[in-house]
Amino acid sequence: MEGRLNKLKLNSALGIIYQACAVVVNFVLPRFFLKYYGSEVNGLISSITQFLAFINLADMGISAVISSALYKPLAENNNEQISKILAFARRFFGVVGVVLLIYVGVLTLVYPLMVEDAFSFLFTVTLLWAMSISQFGQYFIGITNQILLIADQRSYVQLFINTVTIVLNAVASVFIMTQGGSIQLVKLTTSAIFLLRPLFMYGYVRTHYSIDYSVKADGSAVPQKKSGIFQHIAYIVYSNTDVVVLTLFSSLSNVSIYSVYVLVNNGIKSFMMAVSNSIQSTFGNMIAKKENSKLSVAYDLYDWLLHFVCVFAYTICGVLIVPFILTYTRGINDANYNVPFFAAVITLAIASNTIREGMFVMIKAAGHYQQTQWASISEAIINVASSIIFVFHFGLVGVAFGTLMATTFFGVFEMVYLSHHIIKRKPQKFVKQLIVDFLYIFLIILLTRWIHINELSYLVWAKNAIVVALIGLTTGFIVQFTFYRDNMITGWKLLHRKVAR
Repeated sequence: MEGRLNKLKLNSALGIIYQACAVVVNFVLPRFFLKYYGSEVNGLISSITQFLAFINLADMGISAVISSALYKPLAENNNEQISKILAFARRFFGVVGVVLLIYVGVLTLVYPLMVEDAFSFLFTVTLLWAMSISQFGQYFIGITNQILLIADQRSYVQLFINTVTIVLNAVASVFIMTQGGSIQLVKLTTSAIFLLRPLFMYGYVRTHYSIDYSVKADGSAVPQKKSGIFQHIAYIVYSNTDVVVLTLFSSLSNVSIYSVYVLVNNGIKSFMMAVSNSIQSTFGNMIAKKENSKLSVAYDLYDWLLHFVCVFAYTICGVLIVPFILTYTRGINDANYNVPFFAAVITLAIASNTIREGMFVMIKAAGHYQQTQWASISEAIINVASSIIFVFHFGLVGVAFGTLMATTFFGVFEMVYLSHHIIKRKPQKFVKQLIVDFLYIFLIILLTRWIHINELSYLVWAKNAIVVALIGLTTGFIVQFTFYRDNMITGWKLLHRKVAR
């Protein structure tokens, strides 16, 4: 138990450090893209990124299924079974790498035609190729080792490597831009640096694990593959719907506006998921060892903390996001970034999505892919259909509302499913948590209504942000102590390592 807790703390700490660096870098680089290349190039980068993300469809959800399959043999130190699972993974992802080659070839012919009014064929193709290179390294070299490290509660290894490379990339990219380099050179440099990630992970796994690389791949070692495929395809479609719909039915300027607002919200989400993903392997280890009572207590505390931090962070974000974006895009006049209603809807949608993904951690830890696949498919269909319908009438707000509808559906499903099939938790606990969440949101908005940020200055914004955050924290502690006193006390004890093990 002590070792598991220490790994969790180390994974969480490295996860937070990595996400802090990632958030800073993800704010700095788009600002430089906007400054040196304009909103349309920034929108083009976001669009290509999303289209390349569709290669994750070829992953077929096998990553998550492999991870779930590894929990038991890792808990039992069964190296033979671990080797069989990894052999299957290497073979599968080798095929994915070939599919990526074909997919990029198709994109080379088709994608430039979609944006030909704004960019030349050569400009778009060279940028596309430059952004594709690191993807090849991931599937041919790195992803199998990454899955093993995460499943074995050693996320801290790849998180450390990722932190170093993301900082190196930021420094190199800014240098190239300030020296007048092309966007293609910037993205080519990024890909070259990110290729270091799979190489270092490969070296670590070869040194620290007793993997038999001569074992033949055995598909029976990884059950529920088909269900993982359906889950994964559905989530990839759901995750990439907004940008694709805007690219096809709106404009690249709207894609740029969308990407900047999502950048802020995803910065928060990345912190939350860094901790949640670290906990998934811990839950998986508990389930493998059938520690049901410990699992129930741990999930209760995790779910409460997930809601508390999400509501605090995203409500503060909702209050402060528009003046921040206007300050961030000051001097960029080729698109209107002052869209407060869209800001409110997309913040609520991503907040709901963060909680939805936080709960889905338990479903993945338990390996319940087949049982929940219909809900994932329904979520994707709802997002695609509603986003296409609403984008024509409401533009940016339409795609955000589509995402909110789909996420709400799946979130309600998760609450019911977890209650009945995994942690046997009374549904009333979920309902109480939602009521407390909405009360907390209402109080923060009410108590911060007097704050108006009219001057576009980071210093002015930061001063007001501190005030808003203090109001949110104070209100939050009062609300949580009123309704969840036991959880606060347990959390405090865990922080000081006084809980009996």
